[in-house]
Amino acid sequence: MGHGGHHQPGGVKPAGHGSFFYPDEEILKQLGNRAFSLKKHQKENIEEIEKRLKSGQELPKKELEDYQTYLEELSYKLKEILHDEQSEKISNLKLEKDLRKVAQLLGQITSVLERH
Repeated sequence: MGHGGHHQPGGVKPAGHGSFFYPDEEILKQLGNRAFSLKKHQKENIEEIEKRLKSGQELPKKELEDYQTYLEELSYKLKEILHDEQSEKISNLKLEKDLRKVAQLLGQITSVLERH
């Protein structure tokens, strides 16, 4: 094989659509497109919850419990998606970061609820 992966094995037509020979970049782009990302409303919900927690206000117990339920379900879903993606060798750093954020907020809410 030549340097840079441009060498074509003998008898194979130059790479066109449907070819099995992709530069690494192409493969990464394809995987990137398949990787799951949070929906706009989910991102907004997380940001809103974070804002409410940082506001320093005493939040009603009911509101905290709603957030807790929402984040627990979201966390569960994200973990499942990440697990599936990892089994397909898809690396999704963005989603891992989102999941850490969800877990962090969940931790904060849990500790606030324990004080109620």
